[in-house]
Amino acid sequence: RFQIALSSLAHKSAMPTFASGPPRRRYRSRASAAAVVAALLGVAFSCVRWSSSVTFVEGPAPQSRRDAALMLASGSLASVAVGAVAPMMPLAVWAEEGVKQKLDRSGRAVMPDGSLALWEGKSYEGAALFNGKPKIFVAGSTGELGRRVVLDLLRGGFSIYCGYRDAGKKAEMQYENRRTEKYEQTIVPDNLIETGRAKELAEQLADASVVIDVAGAMNTFDVFRPQLFNDDTLPERVDLNGTKALIDAAKARGVKKFIYVSAILTNGRALGAEVSASNEFVNWNKYGNVLDCKHEAEEYLKASGLDYTIIRPVPMDNTMPKDLGGISFQKADSLRSKNSDPGNKISRDDVSLALIDAIFNPKASNLVAELTDVPRQPPTGRAQWWDGALASA
Repeated sequence: RFQIALSSLAHKSAMPTFASGPPRRRYRSRASAAAVVAALLGVAFSCVRWSSSVTFVEGPAPQSRRDAALMLASGSLASVAVGAVAPMMPLAVWAEEGVKQKLDRSGRAVMPDGSLALWEGKSYEGAALFNGKPKIFVAGSTGELGRRVVLDLLRGGFSIYCGYRDAGKKAEMQYENRRTEKYEQTIVPDNLIETGRAKELAEQLADASVVIDVAGAMNTFDVFRPQLFNDDTLPERVDLNGTKALIDAAKARGVKKFIYVSAILTNGRALGAEVSASNEFVNWNKYGNVLDCKHEAEEYLKASGLDYTIIRPVPMDNTMPKDLGGISFQKADSLRSKNSDPGNKISRDDVSLALIDAIFNPKASNLVAELTDVPRQPPTGRAQWWDGALASA
């Protein structure tokens, strides 16, 4: 909490502020030596905190920390999100078969007009809309992936509900209730994705027509939250029963699309001893049988009757997409975390963009897709997205 207070002080003293939304920036003149000292202390605490966190739930290997450290040093991703409603302006183009492809600043392929996705395709007729787009509920909005999803949705001009359980992380992200002509952000506290909470979750979904579920148990040591470390009951409570409760809540509220982030190897037990006895599966799954829990949640979603997209990424990190390679969509159960795979890690920014694309893209309807970035490959053209996963669908 001390880190939050310090980074908040530095942010208020030296960062641009927004009265009610973008794009007018007002700089405060109180950038004093005390603010600089507070900022440096905040960075130091952030680095200590980050270096003490080792996350296994998102993959069997330790995560890259370079870009995450830079993100923590900047104070908050929310300071960017508040002023970034318009699509990020492309910085480059590349040609594939004579067609120019626009890229955003992180190296992701965007639409010809610079928007993050094509805002048409799947029908949301009868749903509550904001500027012609369905309202979105993000479960797990303060996590490493969730904060990127929120940022992309704000850039896309959506009305979003940010579900969170940790007030400290919400303060880090500076999430607040905001209403503008270009976007809306509504914070939803105490959004516990856990056993037996279907009724409460249904109330929290409000009038959202799309649920993006990026919540998950984290086997992470955090000096500010030590009680959560090595709690083997979390995967069953969150990834299994919590996801089931959220699916039941979505059905009760008439949600039209449910997008769920799972992981590769969740179906490992059905793929033979070569997979189920591999170090990758065993080491990953030893944390409360997290892969088994995610797989059972996937099957529950498939049987729910909801239009779903299940995304199984390889281990994620905070590297920019342009530094990892082009995104590859693979059919279910094809990535095994082996050297023979086309890639073994993916940028969270790429996963976020795939989640946004799935809202409208009919190719992603009722589909399980495994995602990886392919080293030394150019950004994959948007027309080819999902095709690899559709090969067996």
